[in-house]
Amino acid sequence: MSRQIRYITATKRTADNNTFIILSAGTGRRTKNYGNKSLMPYGNKRIIDHQVETIRSAYGANTDIVLVTGYMSDKVIRDVQGLRLVENPFFDSTHIVESMRKGINACLESNVFFIHGDLIFSQSFIKPPSQDNICVPIDRNSRLDKTTVGVITNINSVQNFSYGLPDKWSQIAFFPKSVFNHIKSKLNNADNNMSSFEFMNELIKTNLQISYYESPKGKIKEVHSIKDVI
Repeated sequence: MSRQIRYITATKRTADNNTFIILSAGTGRRTKNYGNKSLMPYGNKRIIDHQVETIRSAYGANTDIVLVTGYMSDKVIRDVQGLRLVENPFFDSTHIVESMRKGINACLESNVFFIHGDLIFSQSFIKPPSQDNICVPIDRNSRLDKTTVGVITNINSVQNFSYGLPDKWSQIAFFPKSVFNHIKSKLNNADNNMSSFEFMNELIKTNLQISYYESPKGKIKEVHSIKDVI
């Protein structure tokens, strides 16, 4: 039986030409006992509140932010205001690429940041050195745990995304406006059971260069469970 998308907000054009898509549809097996990961507490705020505050401090109060939800979407839609909300009703039978697809299809042509929904990060992780290239921030300072997807790099670009590597991908990706339509087309034709790092590897296979940058003093943390909050 097909499922209908029950909730989607209208596209939005902003002056700064940046769109942030936060991917928070999955059950997050390590966090599901505490509800949708965006609503998990971190300090005296929820994860989504930290993310929005960091994004808007860096890019302005009117920056377009899209939250893709699925697991416990009724509660997210009820409890989160001031963002554009997009529902992925297939969250339990697909992987994160389906949420990426739904997110980008709800956007007008712009620079796009994809951000995993369980991240706490500082502004430096969403400030790519160039707005002309696909870029990802990486962590070489052991701030992300050993299970996080890593990267193999050369002097200019990422060569591969994979598990078991010491240098970690910070699970944020920037795509400039110049490749928006290309990335949108790729997502609309991608296997919806693909993970985000598998999608990035597919882009590398098509000879798209993915640059990387570091934030040695910035904060980056994945919140997997209540233990990560303490």
